[in-house]
Amino acid sequence: MLLDSKRLAHFISEETGLPFSPSHGVNPDNDRWISFVPDGYERARTFSITLTLKFRRLLIEFVPGAFAADLLRDMSNADEVGKQLFASMVTECARLGASSEIHVNGSVIPILDDIPWDAQWRRFAWIVNKGAVEIGAEDASPDEDIVRPWLSRFSAGVVALLPLEAEANDEQLNPEGLPEGAKSRVEVNRYERDRRNRAAALAIHGYSCLACDMNFEKVYGAVAAGFIEVHHITPVSEIGENYRVNPKTDLIPLCPNCHAVVHRKKPPITVDELRALLNHGGEQ
Repeated sequence: MLLDSKRLAHFISEETGLPFSPSHGVNPDNDRWISFVPDGYERARTFSITLTLKFRRLLIEFVPGAFAADLLRDMSNADEVGKQLFASMVTECARLGASSEIHVNGSVIPILDDIPWDAQWRRFAWIVNKGAVEIGAEDASPDEDIVRPWLSRFSAGVVALLPLEAEANDEQLNPEGLPEGAKSRVEVNRYERDRRNRAAALAIHGYSCLACDMNFEKVYGAVAAGFIEVHHITPVSEIGENYRVNPKTDLIPLCPNCHAVVHRKKPPITVDELRALLNHGGEQ
């Protein structure tokens, strides 16, 4: 089954909040490839995420443009949240059986802790190599179902290091007229929807509600691909200034209904409690 490059571009655009445009072709080894480039930037000064489909193998690469020196410098100056999220995606890929190669200024970095964040990056590459994948097999899962989770993890790792726009201020997030208590809920949503944290959490946990198993794409089709809310397990009121989110343990996907219900109590209802309510028709 041939992959739909536009659908994949739409998917990672929705997931990361960064619009991508695709191109595709075949390399000299007759391997199919799809390349995703951020919209609105001069190609030589930005980057691409390139997916190559080899025999029973996926190769995903971060490829900076020929004149992307400013971008690489900014990536090497990523904040602590971005560094942690990038590391979590590299670790998650390894946990799921893929090898990662990280190159900085011409040197191979064998251990995450050895990444020279303090050095000005002139060259940077990240390559994820996953073998034993059934791409193109008639009796296997559709190719897109195999490819998308890996693109999700990779794009989340890349976005974690990019220089991002500041969040909207409180006035924008809390317009006049919201009822009492709405501001605190807006702040919760802002915290949970930081696109780096969100992308990393969904790359790990997937897009089905962890309470009711609702998956919007399966119900509504492609128009709802990637639609899900992200819930922070630890209440925001308990989060200190220096708290760093762990997308694997702190953030979970919930459908809007389940997400609204968990916030009906303080502290929030746990996912296990919510599942019990669902299994028993709401009986306490």
